Amino acid sequence: MVMLFFVFLFMLSEQNVTFTMHGLLGMAPNKVYCAVILLFFFCGAASVSNRNQKAELVVNASGGRQIPETFFGIFFEEINHAGAGGFWAELVSNRGFEAVRQNKSLNIHPWSLIGDESSIIVSTDRSSCFKRNKIALRMEVLCDGDTCPVGRVGVYNPGFWGMDIKQGKIYKIVFYLRSLTSVNISVSFTSSDGLRTLANTNLIASAGDVSNWTKMETLLEAEETNPNARLQLKTSKKGVMWIDQVSAIPLDTYKSHGFRNDLSEMIANLKPRFLRFPGGNFVGGDLLRNAFRWKDTVGPWEERPGHFNDAWNYWTDDGLGYFEFLQLSEDLGALPIWVFNNGMSNLGREKASNVSLFVQV
Repeated sequence: MVMLFFVFLFMLSEQNVTFTMHGLLGMAPNKVYCAVILLFFFCGAASVSNRNQKAELVVNASGGRQIPETFFGIFFEEINHAGAGGFWAELVSNRGFEAVRQNKSLNIHPWSLIGDESSIIVSTDRSSCFKRNKIALRMEVLCDGDTCPVGRVGVYNPGFWGMDIKQGKIYKIVFYLRSLTSVNISVSFTSSDGLRTLANTNLIASAGDVSNWTKMETLLEAEETNPNARLQLKTSKKGVMWIDQVSAIPLDTYKSHGFRNDLSEMIANLKPRFLRFPGGNFVGGDLLRNAFRWKDTVGPWEERPGHFNDAWNYWTDDGLGYFEFLQLSEDLGALPIWVFNNGMSNLGREKASNVSLFVQV
């Protein structure tokens, strides 16, 4: 026996009947007069004998019901780098060298080497000053001065899909540095092949200034526009240095709170009354050990441990965290709706007695 199920939704006004679903989401008068659901069940041959029967449906469309002001809002889902690498304005991918892939060892992807093994050796170790982010990049420069390749040696980061650098914009560059000797580091934005410089500055420090972990900060003003740029850290000075927590972000963000202006303004123009965050599968993960834990996403960004988003198979440093979403909700004039983990993932669940680990305030 075959059963067919039909659902018809239509909006009724006092003057006419419109067969559409658009009105459910966007009626200008802010009133939904009536939504009628007609269910028809046809079971085998019985439907043939009833085909000529008539039925009368009477609809009273004289009244109305006010739509709540909070009916329209934004659902945010951290998927395909919608936040990290998208809505959030941070340009550097894997800024703490902590990125891991499920069942694989630590790696520094997408960071890459500038120079060859005869002039520079790059590795990682657990020497960072950040207790929850112990991995740091170790860079041993073997060449010195004129013996280095033209253009110096170092590392570069292409961001998520190339850094979108705009002429005239100013970008704040931050990284942490430790060195056994004095340093002279070139910090620059370049084209994807490194041949064309978009912005550049040199940071110079004595050995005494950087013998312990030191925060380095500078501003870069782009002289050209390039949607597929990269950030480079280079030197021609022999020695060993460690680098960690590298950030590049435009100074001009939405209300100076770290979100991209263009996307934020588009969302603000929708006039959402609520913001739901940070996602669905992103919160639960495939495995509970990779579930989103909100308390790990607050505090200084350098101290946030990040986690592997195994639902969508990429690392996030959680620079876009619980606090940032609350701030965005305030900036948009929207109510925050927090999606928290209830102790379940796609492939497992926690004992009820342990759920407080995920939701405790």
